[in-house]
Amino acid sequence: MNYFKKNIAWIIPSLIVIVFVVFFSIYFFTAKVDVLGDKAYIYVYPNSTKQEVIENIKKQDIVFNSFVFKAYSVLLNYDKAHTGRYEIRNGMSVGKMVNMLAKGRQTPLRLVIGKSRTKEEFAAKIDNELAFSKQELLAKLNDNAFLKQFGLDSSTSISLFIPNTYEVYWDISVGNFFKRMNKEQDIFWKKRLGKLSEIGFNKIEVMTIASIVEEETNQEAEKPIIAGVYINRLKINMPLQADPTIKFALNDFTIKRITGNMLGVDSPFNTYRRTGLPPYPICIPSISSIEAVLNYSKHNYLFFCAKEDFSGNHNFTADINEHYNNARKYQKALDENDIY
Repeated sequence: MNYFKKNIAWIIPSLIVIVFVVFFSIYFFTAKVDVLGDKAYIYVYPNSTKQEVIENIKKQDIVFNSFVFKAYSVLLNYDKAHTGRYEIRNGMSVGKMVNMLAKGRQTPLRLVIGKSRTKEEFAAKIDNELAFSKQELLAKLNDNAFLKQFGLDSSTSISLFIPNTYEVYWDISVGNFFKRMNKEQDIFWKKRLGKLSEIGFNKIEVMTIASIVEEETNQEAEKPIIAGVYINRLKINMPLQADPTIKFALNDFTIKRITGNMLGVDSPFNTYRRTGLPPYPICIPSISSIEAVLNYSKHNYLFFCAKEDFSGNHNFTADINEHYNNARKYQKALDENDIY
């Protein structure tokens, strides 16, 4: 009896400890992350401490047990924060979250590069997407020594970028970003080298014509026709007379109507006063506009004018008098609608 009492004296506390350890282990290994919604993203900046990472996670309304997080950090040797963008899913275990952070297994983002008219506009759009700043990007866009490796300079640097959606890591360096975009450009143009040779223009020339086409119309069906008009003008050394280049020369993209006094602007982008192409693209053109130039319509049109119904479509002609008539109709419609 005494033996039994003695055993009870240590068995019960031992059982309590075992039960506690079992329940704690279950809780520890099954502790989950609670995210408002399906998922959230956290950004770990350079030189962040582990505590700063924890605070950053909490700021995203992600609920988790800090003690469990720190315990896993010890187990997984998470003592140095890896920069990056990390996807935290609702219901993910705390252990999995810490393991992801400890090993730097960040989630790539889908970077959409679209139309931008200037380097400044392009840099501003990228500024909110990637870790490097718009100032860093602009510096590279204007760094001739850096751009030389890509066969570009500060005037043509914007032609490096082909509009598309790319998977990149948030913490990519600005230098590696340029290298990645150059690789993507090489892939893009490699498939189109035959077309370049066929039409007799180089990549930057095609991008320049495409940028004007991009600014002229949103009508996809008309893009190859408009490209054909400009190429016809180039062939006979006729000024392009492209209104979008005047807006670019004036650095005013709010202009709704090009007037006579605007045509006198002294600029290499004034295609009313100068023949040939402007020095470089006036925007980052869409792939459809690039394809429109590479596959431009073969015709004899030298003139086009927006239709007076404001449909976005154009009247095309090879006859100057017919063009003047079309232009008068359009100008009248602008007057009647108080568009100046």
